[in-house]
Amino acid sequence: MDDQIFETFVNCGGLNVVRVESKRDLAKKIVNDERGIFISTIQKFNDLPVKIENLSENIVVLCDEGHRGNEGFSSINLRASMRNAFFFGFTGTPIDHLTLNTHRNFGEDGERYLDYYSIQQAIDDGATLPVTYEARLSKFFVDEEKIDKQFEEITANLEPKQKELLAKKYGKKEAVIKLDKRMRAIIQDIVEHYKLYVLPNGFKAQIVCYDRETTAKYKNLLDELVPQEWSAVVYSSGDRNSDTDNLKEYNTNKRQRERIIDEFKDPHNPLKFLLVCDMLLTGFDAPVEQMMYLDKPLRDHNLLQAIARTNRIYPNKGCGKIIDYYGMTRNLEKALDFDESVVDSAMLNIDHIKERFTETLDEILRLFANVNIEDPSMDNLRYCLKIFIDSEDKQQFFIDRYGKLKMFFEILSPDPFLKQSLRKFEWVTSFYLAFSKEFLGEEYSMHELAEYGQKLKELIQEKVDYEGITKNFRELKINEIYALQQLEKMDDEEKALNLEKMLKREISVNIDTDPVFKRFSERLSAIRKEFEQNQIDLSERIKRYYELLNDVKKKGNEAEDLGLNLREYGLYVVSEEFVKNFKEPVFIEFIKELTLRLDAVLDSGWQESSKRDEFIKDVKRAVQEVLLKEYGGKLEVNDFNKYLNRLVDIVIKKF
Repeated sequence: MDDQIFETFVNCGGLNVVRVESKRDLAKKIVNDERGIFISTIQKFNDLPVKIENLSENIVVLCDEGHRGNEGFSSINLRASMRNAFFFGFTGTPIDHLTLNTHRNFGEDGERYLDYYSIQQAIDDGATLPVTYEARLSKFFVDEEKIDKQFEEITANLEPKQKELLAKKYGKKEAVIKLDKRMRAIIQDIVEHYKLYVLPNGFKAQIVCYDRETTAKYKNLLDELVPQEWSAVVYSSGDRNSDTDNLKEYNTNKRQRERIIDEFKDPHNPLKFLLVCDMLLTGFDAPVEQMMYLDKPLRDHNLLQAIARTNRIYPNKGCGKIIDYYGMTRNLEKALDFDESVVDSAMLNIDHIKERFTETLDEILRLFANVNIEDPSMDNLRYCLKIFIDSEDKQQFFIDRYGKLKMFFEILSPDPFLKQSLRKFEWVTSFYLAFSKEFLGEEYSMHELAEYGQKLKELIQEKVDYEGITKNFRELKINEIYALQQLEKMDDEEKALNLEKMLKREISVNIDTDPVFKRFSERLSAIRKEFEQNQIDLSERIKRYYELLNDVKKKGNEAEDLGLNLREYGLYVVSEEFVKNFKEPVFIEFIKELTLRLDAVLDSGWQESSKRDEFIKDVKRAVQEVLLKEYGGKLEVNDFNKYLNRLVDIVIKKF
């Protein structure tokens, strides 16, 4: 990202753009009040000395990815070093929580956005593509009574804290996600869907997995169904001592990851699937990626950032697609509702929270009155832990106060006010980790409990019946989910205008290839005309628009219902008009065979005028061979020459 932003500014021309090379270079530029456009990562502000500051009011700070890169120690140092600067945050996914709040970090009280560029505006401008969402959820029968009973039998010799740790580590939800039958069914469904709808159009896909273990297992299962070179794993390397051989097999270094990414971006490379769990979900652009198969819980900005991997512009790519096997519909709707403020920043008295932060930190530090917090030795740590050994009241007091301190810190961050207390807060946080291991039950090694964990996994595998994948959920367009949410917040007049705009956009995309959309267009015009002639009132106009919108959406899902990809569906719609017995099963076979035959005659340079006439002849020849020789006695066609010309038109537009 550092390279990308630097190159963008340089390409503007005529600007004094300088890349900040190091922390020392950064400190020098701040103290010496150097002038220019400086490009730096937020990490360079980490551990910046207290004395480094510039109080000038002639500094403007532009913060990219403002939703996630502007809290924590580095951001506190950034703001403390330039207290009087003007800060502008740029983000596609603002966070609106009590603790993390992009609006509060960058806006004035009561001001949510300085400028707002919506999902639909980006699509209308051709900057991004719409993204569709479909839930395909797993069905289970869980015998909870038997599981709970056998859990008690398996763990009879363990202490309550050990049982709690086991239940947390190998809990039923995670174990069900990792069911072998479930994972095999999902990977089979992914392969079938990809081959049917994505591969014929030349696009690629990401599979987003629950964790590193499931990522490696999905890779193994995928290799059983498709060539190994079709897929690659990219995840953070784990602990060499605790990782299984299967996890270690897919560990990669930076150079290997860069090679995998380059291969994935190359449309001619056989790599078609990236399997990930914690990497390449943000800040990763591969326009050839159309599909994301999601089997991981994501929320808010993380979910939107992941979805955006599929919405980049690419030739013949009409939209990005998400298929969700985990069940993220509610999270998606919430993430898209940017205007639903969880907590209005105006409700928070920041000055009061600053006082509470200082008071709470002082209360905690009084527990360590005789401790040198600058001493990192084990002896000092052991001395601090002894303070709590014989007093559960002190333990609970520390737990309660640290929870509040952490919340206050997150609310205030990145306020420069925190700079003076960073060292103390950092020490308290470090000690809390040691305290947790000593007093909160985490002293038990998971290695010691691994044997019990394996038994619990086997219990879940045995007592949970997998009943398949439910696919009868309607495909949703993410930009439409967002747009419909915004409609509910509008007055009736604005709602009617925006509904009409949505309908026009949806109809115009399909009107040239599907006669039904011409009738939709006529209905839309009729509704508007009746309203203008006072034949219907505003509420009736809105009601009819919603009815028309539902009909348009039903028609839009027809391709998936028929088992056709976008190219095949384009041929289907045109052929339906000319083939008498189009309702027979053989018609679908004909469409699929015709698509394959047309793919065979396509040439990368057919758009050139010198090749266009020959290309049209090849298309007509291919249609004649398939229709007359192979399906001549099976299908009846009206006006064959007109049909040929319509097919040529659709091939030019859709292929």
